[in-house]
Amino acid sequence: MSDTIWERYGGYGFVAKAVDDFYARVLLSRDLAPYFVNINMEKLVEHQIETIGAVMGGPYDLDIEVLRRSHARLKIKLAHFGEIAAILSLTLEDNGLTDADRDALMAVVASTRDAIVDPAELAP
Repeated sequence: MSDTIWERYGGYGFVAKAVDDFYARVLLSRDLAPYFVNINMEKLVEHQIETIGAVMGGPYDLDIEVLRRSHARLKIKLAHFGEIAAILSLTLEDNGLTDADRDALMAVVASTRDAIVDPAELAP
């Protein structure tokens, strides 16, 4: 049996397909699509492959400070983070992740919330 989620699902090819599927869904959202105007989607997809790959135990590192810096100017709302997470979870399910593997990955995604969401949204 493979040791990591990355290995169990075939590594880069699986993640690249899932990330493409994910962004196709995200860009259909009236609330989320505006975040991606004037964004180099090819570069973003590659970055997301590395980020998801890191979470799955692949050959990448998850750098929370890079996530924080790259999202700071976007002023992401908490509700939008939740919508992105829901789309990602459904995408992973539709692409064949088991519930246990999807839950493990989504727990890491949840742990990045404070680095991604606008701090004003998180203030008490």
